[in-house]
Amino acid sequence: MSVVDAARMLLSPGAKMSLAVRYEISVVVPFADDEDAIGTAIHRLADHLRALGHPFEILAVDEDSGDNSHAVLALLRAQVPELRVIHAPGRGRGADAGAARAQGRLLWIIDPDVALGTLAPVGPAVDDILAGTVDAVVVHGHFVVCNRVRALPALTGLRGSRDARRRRLARRMAAHGLRLDVQMIGPAPTARPRLFGLLAPRRPTTTTTRAS
Repeated sequence: MSVVDAARMLLSPGAKMSLAVRYEISVVVPFADDEDAIGTAIHRLADHLRALGHPFEILAVDEDSGDNSHAVLALLRAQVPELRVIHAPGRGRGADAGAARAQGRLLWIIDPDVALGTLAPVGPAVDDILAGTVDAVVVHGHFVVCNRVRALPALTGLRGSRDARRRRLARRMAAHGLRLDVQMIGPAPTARPRLFGLLAPRRPTTTTTRAS
């Protein structure tokens, strides 16, 4: 087979469909020194998305971790086959790096400690974005869910961590003309003591109010 024939086969519609990885949701989890939370966080995210029934991938993005987070993630790979571990260029670049490598229609950007709390708002957020009602849902103090393609310009070069990153991303998405649903729910969880970090995740209140 010639090089030209091989190229034609790769560019054929059938080949494109077979090569495509279909994920509805790519979860981007930036982490640094999060060994106390990362294991439970990944388990909870995977269990929640399996219950929702959406094909997904989880991208744990290393922001220069110096603790045992990588060892914890290595132990999870057999239990969570959807998990991939990638590296960011530095601290505060995890959301940007994860979005660049994600393959899902939607991005769910969430920190490990936040994933120990309530995940309930993500289901309605995913439904609204897939239906085209909004482009992104920003749950202040918790996470962001967004249409990946539409949000990529706002995510490119994004820096920051946790609440500062969420606020900056919301401003960027609004500046790029995305339709936002901004929500407020109970306070995000705080870090648990080392002994109990993987055993007893804290659950905040679940009352949800939406800001116009």
